[in-house]
Amino acid sequence: MKTATAIVGETASEVVALALTASQVPTRFIRKCWTGTVLESAAGHSVTGVADGMFGAHLSILGQDDRGGMTIRAGRRTVAPDRRSLAAAFPRATGTLVVFLHGLVETERSWFRGSGSPADFGTRLVEDLDVTPVYVRYNSGRHVAENGDDLVTLISQLVDAWPVPVADIILVGHSMGGLVARSALHQAPTRRVPWLSRVTRLVCLGTPHVGAPLERNVARLAGLLSRSPLTAPLTRLLAMRSNGIKDLAHGHVHHQPADHDPPNPVRPAPPARLRRLFVSATLSRTEGSRWGRVLGDLLVAPVTAADLEEDAEVVWLGGLNHFALLHADAVYRTIVDWLRVNRPPSGRNTRTTGRSTDSRRSRVAGISRENR
Repeated sequence: MKTATAIVGETASEVVALALTASQVPTRFIRKCWTGTVLESAAGHSVTGVADGMFGAHLSILGQDDRGGMTIRAGRRTVAPDRRSLAAAFPRATGTLVVFLHGLVETERSWFRGSGSPADFGTRLVEDLDVTPVYVRYNSGRHVAENGDDLVTLISQLVDAWPVPVADIILVGHSMGGLVARSALHQAPTRRVPWLSRVTRLVCLGTPHVGAPLERNVARLAGLLSRSPLTAPLTRLLAMRSNGIKDLAHGHVHHQPADHDPPNPVRPAPPARLRRLFVSATLSRTEGSRWGRVLGDLLVAPVTAADLEEDAEVVWLGGLNHFALLHADAVYRTIVDWLRVNRPPSGRNTRTTGRSTDSRRSRVAGISRENR
């Protein structure tokens, strides 16, 4: 149980960090005075995610050099994708990698929040399935396709330098992270990467596969405001939103600029043998309710099988908001049950746990699992 002092302290840190972002204090000063303190605290990670996700290239707490690429993270630090660094950061490496991709305005630390669960999803999967979780950080304000391209490069580096042979790769993305994963799978064939066939499963949590109504409404509002000189300041403010946010309007995963895409772009299909689990949530505990369709999980509307142009198992969970999908126990149970049933063919994994698995299929679309 947190003390009142601790809660007040954390709140004050959040306020200070957000104030720094809003005032756009020179990044050199921030890096010099706050690196290792605010920026590596929980509040600092929040500010980093929000600043990059909301404004992209317009504002970065980390500065130009740190804003571009996707990085591997372990223990609140960046891990270089070379054999020595990976061996030191992952001493118990297995041949099955679970790559976790955070969403918009988040960092990899977002997976570790929430006091209702005993541990993050990755740590729990280590115990249940004997896999190796790999958390990555990227600038969610960049175009989804740019981050997808970086993910292809990062996985190539991981596979080449991993301490043991990689036999199986699982991608888990929250919100925008699911789009980044799908973008990478779309781009990988053109780059002829040798590891593509080893990506066996894709899990998307609260991902706006068919776009986010909230961003579409903001884009419409920006268009209306631009017609009057009286609302020009608001128009300029809305124009500052990042390329990543704009991509969410229609769920863009390709490189064509979002502003020039048709309203219903052709969505690339993932590899044919890939198994996919798409998890949606609503605040409403009743499936298909009017409020569930309107509010969704507060940010993303629930997806149905009819909305998709690809083969995927669609699971709906009731009584959860968008960010609860990062750590809720009901979400983890859904993921681990599905992964157990949808294992790759025998011999693909380099290590096994010896644990028994449920032989029933984990297709539970329409079943509400409350986060108790």
